[in-house]
Amino acid sequence: MKYLSSVFTGIICLLIHSTTLLAQNPPNPNLGGNGLKPVVDPSRIVLPPGVNPSSDPIGESIDDFKNDTGDSDENGDNAEQDDKEIIALKRESVLPDAKIWGQQFFRDQSVSIFQYSRDVKALETYEINEGDELLVSVWGRAHMSTSVTVEQDGYIDMSGEYLKIPRLYVKGMTFGDAKKAIVNRLRYHMDIEGSRWDISLNFKRNITVNIVNEVFSPGSYTMPAVNTAFNALVASGGPNQNGSVRKIQVRSGSKPTRVLDVYEFLTNPEASAINDFFLENNDFIYVPRAGRVIEIQGSINRPFFYELIEGEELKKLLFYAGGLRADAYKTNIQVIRYEDDEERLIDLNLGKLLDSSKDFDLKDGDKVIVSPIQQAYSNYVAVKGAVKLPGQYQISEDTKILEVLEKSGIIYSAAMDKVYVKRLREDLSIKYIDVSVYSILEDPNHEDNILVRPLDEIEVKSKNEFIDKYDIVIAGAIRKPGGYQYSKDLTLGDIIYMANGIRQEAIGSHIEIARLVRDGATSRVDTIRFLINENAEVEGGANYTMEAYDQIYVHQSKEFELPKNVVIEGEVRFPGIYVITDKDERVADLIERAGGLSTIAFLEGATLQRKEDGYVLLDLREMMDKDNEDALTSPFNYILKGGDVISIPKVKDLVSIAGRVNHPYIKDNEETRAKSLEIDLVMEEDSTNREVLRLKEEIRQKKNPIKVNVPFHEGKNARFYIKEYGAGIDRIRGGRKRLVYVRYSNGLVKKSRGFLFFRKYPIVEKGAMVYVEPKPQKPPKPQKVRRPVDVGAVITNTFAVLTSGLTLYLLLDRALGTTP
Repeated sequence: MKYLSSVFTGIICLLIHSTTLLAQNPPNPNLGGNGLKPVVDPSRIVLPPGVNPSSDPIGESIDDFKNDTGDSDENGDNAEQDDKEIIALKRESVLPDAKIWGQQFFRDQSVSIFQYSRDVKALETYEINEGDELLVSVWGRAHMSTSVTVEQDGYIDMSGEYLKIPRLYVKGMTFGDAKKAIVNRLRYHMDIEGSRWDISLNFKRNITVNIVNEVFSPGSYTMPAVNTAFNALVASGGPNQNGSVRKIQVRSGSKPTRVLDVYEFLTNPEASAINDFFLENNDFIYVPRAGRVIEIQGSINRPFFYELIEGEELKKLLFYAGGLRADAYKTNIQVIRYEDDEERLIDLNLGKLLDSSKDFDLKDGDKVIVSPIQQAYSNYVAVKGAVKLPGQYQISEDTKILEVLEKSGIIYSAAMDKVYVKRLREDLSIKYIDVSVYSILEDPNHEDNILVRPLDEIEVKSKNEFIDKYDIVIAGAIRKPGGYQYSKDLTLGDIIYMANGIRQEAIGSHIEIARLVRDGATSRVDTIRFLINENAEVEGGANYTMEAYDQIYVHQSKEFELPKNVVIEGEVRFPGIYVITDKDERVADLIERAGGLSTIAFLEGATLQRKEDGYVLLDLREMMDKDNEDALTSPFNYILKGGDVISIPKVKDLVSIAGRVNHPYIKDNEETRAKSLEIDLVMEEDSTNREVLRLKEEIRQKKNPIKVNVPFHEGKNARFYIKEYGAGIDRIRGGRKRLVYVRYSNGLVKKSRGFLFFRKYPIVEKGAMVYVEPKPQKPPKPQKVRRPVDVGAVITNTFAVLTSGLTLYLLLDRALGTTP
């Protein structure tokens, strides 16, 4: 038993250990080829002295990078591009915005990671090392094509079956030097002078690079050796918010430590600095904390935070920030500095500083503010009014008003006898200067041709502004009603013509003109009328002269009326749309025009819908009763109006029962509805939504009650149907005899009525509904707030009342003398 327990414990330990190994190693056996997944095995990372790995805020994003062995199928290029786009999107969503200018270089994909061997051609400065594969091709007079790999000892062998070439040592050479050496070697062994040749790096070896300290995801990364330190930093997200972009160290076992300066590359992309940062296996990229970080803001092309190194001060900061904008105020810029536990403000004359050989020393945390020029230009005058081109015009010290007016162009309708110049005095008061344009046009040396000053405003009036404008208004049965500008010689015929003439419905009517009559300081309104003949012309008034403020109204003839339509549908011989032919045409007339009723017409269910009034109660049975001599005088035989819709349904031989009756079908369905509503109300958290839901359910029950349909019995009342088919009134759910209704098909409603101990129920007709309303619920009475009884106060008050009564009794007794 102990043996089995030990074996079982050993198996569990083995499974746990295996799971741990799986968690530490990628599941893809080909991951080491060209993948970018950081190797998290701590044993592979040898940190420089004093270096602590940073936190890994984007580790999950880096872990999600897609791995590939470098092999490609027909869709390989698309897959690689998709992978890069996925990585870029993840990086944008995970990494924060750059804090120091230059950090975005690694976050917005300004530099790509070469994940695959075919991503890029090797640069001339790429250093050849073991494992690299060179493809040598010669064609023309001589032919040769071979692929050679740099062996561990550094040699390549280009010999073939028919060509013997000594080995060539290329390890440590740059790719450019290696190509020259290969060509020189081939010249001694084959004729390549008349041939063309090409040497390319067909395969780049993989290396492991350790990226540590102030980066988002420190660790060891396996990648093609063609990547420089710039490319490798992209894999780790680049320097974090505190990481330096000026002093990134590349530490190698075979080379001295190199310092990578991102600003040097960004400000001079053609510099060869980036080419000197190819990596070797197990190189370390160490990102220290940023040094001096200065913020510059305001009227600068690239306001941001910048990291400065030794020897770089304000002028270099302006260079990195893209220089000053055109609106920068250079006479005074400000530097906010934190020094000696206080905040200080330093003013600088940047213009003088830039013209001198001196510079201004900056400290870590400084904020440089370059303010824009606030004062607008003032060397102008403004021209407005009756000119061709109103606006602002440049002036000098000797500019006169005539020159400005010639630039703006005075139009023909300008009032040139007087133009005003509005000028601001020194005490900020306004001065108006009048100038005669006629005078200065005739003689430019006239005294009115004054010198203009900055900010002067010249206003040229138009002659039309000195003329009163009146509108004559025409309305009514005219084709284009509206206002028309008054003129002294304008006639009524002119106004009617401009309004496109009188409409036909005004024939036989008249035109009325309302005219304002001035009588000294008072005024009154007189009216003038002209008849409109059968040709829609004004009789005797066409040449009537109009006056200011006249108002014309063209009245419509009372006898004119456009054709109006009504609709009759359902059980008539010819249903459809009919035009009302007589003002007194009634419902019975329309039915007769429609061919009369069909044999299955249900008169009790006929309805009338009217646009203005909505539903109108209609009883065709009374109105169409041939035995009734007064049928045509029935109050239901309405005069038709345009838009009326009469519907006559087919015969209905059923009666519906609904409401609070004991019929099982109605009770069961209403209980189901109530339970469903209760569930919905419980699910709603908001009290307003619950009330809305409850009210909607009440509306639905009113419009579509649960009902049963039963046969019609001639002459029976509502009580018969409730008792015979509805199993009686359900008093438990609020049903009452006094709440029994009959709703007839034509919309008429009758209620049961009581007299002493008797109750009369309405007679039921075909298609009617017998409905038992529930007893209305009374609103709950507000509960009275019961206050706790103060026993002590009750006793005190009672004792006081008794004492007062006894005192009063003694006083009365003494006053009346009854006490001995």
